[in-house]
Amino acid sequence: MLWSSWHNHTGDGARFSYCAEPELTPDVYRKALRHGPWQAFALTEHAFALAIPAEERPWPHQWYEEPERLWAYRAFREEKTERFLERTAAACDGKRLYRGLEVEVAWDGTLSMEPQLWPYLDVVIGSIHYLPGARETWPDAHIMQLATLLAYPIDILGHPFRELAKAGPVPEEIIVETLKLAHDADVAIEVNAHLPCGDDARMLAHAVRMGCRVATGLDAHARAELAGHAYFARVVADSGVNPADIRFFKPVRKSPKPRVLAR
Repeated sequence: MLWSSWHNHTGDGARFSYCAEPELTPDVYRKALRHGPWQAFALTEHAFALAIPAEERPWPHQWYEEPERLWAYRAFREEKTERFLERTAAACDGKRLYRGLEVEVAWDGTLSMEPQLWPYLDVVIGSIHYLPGARETWPDAHIMQLATLLAYPIDILGHPFRELAKAGPVPEEIIVETLKLAHDADVAIEVNAHLPCGDDARMLAHAVRMGCRVATGLDAHARAELAGHAYFARVVADSGVNPADIRFFKPVRKSPKPRVLAR
């Protein structure tokens, strides 16, 4: 079976994702398309890396309560965004290698991505990388942040339960509510191989039953992860679903264009 990974990073000199290894370049993905079990990749860099320099505390937990920091480095943001657009236009063909970003929201709904970028992107992943407050409040915080993300026309909900699962097994009702919100917004849910989640098989079984679209994502940060397609096959097997019943994600930009929640 040929797989697609709609969630991937690069780490070369451009530094569009701060946490990926330097050897992971667009050319690595192009070669994998020629020689591996891959149908398509999307290069979905971290939007916050276009906004905040690496030495200025760029990670979501560091700006979640201070969203104004996303706009504090204007010259840096404009110059790096221009380089990002030039690089992805040259590297991606929109047929097997797609342009994208991974975004988050702050406490007030501010999106980590410049709104003007929507028309240039094939795939936008919305992810939760930080939940505030005490862990016993995280289920509510998860649903609130999820609803804010889904107010934007993202394409994929990235690693839906990675953060919440740090507090323990995800309750069944939270899985179902998350999938219902994603389904109603026509957003795919992701099976993510970077940090495997024990809830992925349960999530996939519910997703197929509910008619959700499903995206597979390596969330690759290193070249070795391009061999991670076996995780997708294992989750499908463990879920007990018929692969023919899975509504696999394909990129289609949505309209209308998003409203700006805050800036």
